[in-house]
Amino acid sequence: MKETTLHSVCPLDCPDNCSLGVEIKGGKVFSIDASPINPVTGGFICSKVRAFGERIYGQDRLLSPLRRTGSKGSGQFEPITWEEAIRTITGRFAEIREEHGAEAILPFSYDGSNGLLTAQLVDAAYFRRLGASRLDQTVCASPTSAAADGMYGAMPCADMSQDADAEHIVT
Repeated sequence: MKETTLHSVCPLDCPDNCSLGVEIKGGKVFSIDASPINPVTGGFICSKVRAFGERIYGQDRLLSPLRRTGSKGSGQFEPITWEEAIRTITGRFAEIREEHGAEAILPFSYDGSNGLLTAQLVDAAYFRRLGASRLDQTVCASPTSAAADGMYGAMPCADMSQDADAEHIVT
């Protein structure tokens, strides 16, 4: 199979949008390294992103959906097919919508460090179409931001593209 390096961008929500060079060998991600395309990051990426390839092919990665077979918290699960998982979830959503209305479904997730490429795109469109309740889907950022706004007022954000013109940068 052909070996190649693809140019990409980091999916996390850091403000610097690191450019990536993703080396593909044998049809799989072989390594992820920095790309010099973005002058703001200058060929730097963090160790978390550099290790994404290990996460993709890691031994602990779930490869199929699991259904809980024991009591909640028991850690007992059985593998099921994707078709069965989708049927189970959509069937349960249909029951909830019929009995209580679509707003009885409350999607809840935490995006962590996911950015625009990996958070609240397809899932948000799906739940909007379903008619589910809407929720600011963060556990930490929204309450923390509300507290900071209440205590300090609105705070400006740095535009990293102007760093090159700065006389001093304090970190």
